[in-house]
Amino acid sequence: MYRQSTITVIIPFAVWLILFAGCAGTNISLNSAQKINQLQPGMSYDDVVAILGKSKTPQIVGDKLIARWVLQEKGVGYVPYDLAFDSETKQLISWYRNQEDFKKKQEKIQEYTEILEESINEASGNGNAPLTGPNDVNLQRQFAVKLYRFSAVGGGQTGGTETIINLCPDGKLYSSGETGYSGEGWGTASQGSDAGTWRIQGNMQQGKIVTVQNGQAWEYTYTRGGDYVMLGSTKYAIAGRPDCY
Repeated sequence: MYRQSTITVIIPFAVWLILFAGCAGTNISLNSAQKINQLQPGMSYDDVVAILGKSKTPQIVGDKLIARWVLQEKGVGYVPYDLAFDSETKQLISWYRNQEDFKKKQEKIQEYTEILEESINEASGNGNAPLTGPNDVNLQRQFAVKLYRFSAVGGGQTGGTETIINLCPDGKLYSSGETGYSGEGWGTASQGSDAGTWRIQGNMQQGKIVTVQNGQAWEYTYTRGGDYVMLGSTKYAIAGRPDCY
């Protein structure tokens, strides 16, 4: 299973301090970058704030007021947008997607990859589960589901993790995830996807699920309610039938 799904569980406190310092100006709502389409030249700074939310502390550069917003682009991550205002009238002049800074922050996330993956693996389940074992094929077909989880961190102000898990009726598994955060006020994200297989024992309400990906098996106890599934201690919303290939 795409193991970033448990990213918010046991990441060391010191790492969180590094990743989530200076979070002003980040809009973590899904696909918030679409709001850029509402901007028009001549808008006041206050009008822009009403659309995009609070910005990183603006700075005067020459005759312009430069402010940054970090917005979520679905399937991409948290991307910085720089907006230029007239320093006297505070009217919007221009704006652009700062691809260069986005790439720099993408590189920065690699510094934490090993720490994050180690923590995630510890929280994800039992990595010593057997690669093969019993499977209830009929239950697997009935249970097949698309699971979704978005977990915000830092009081809903700094970032979060979006995870999608497709448990297919033929035993195939497709998962994807995206983790975005702001560090020092700028945006960064990590995305990934994976495929594998899954098997199940129990009933529609509770039992055991084992997933196999990249040659390693992970075991989870599960409980299922009307609109959710608990995999271990992690809760996922049921998002309908799985997307299978």
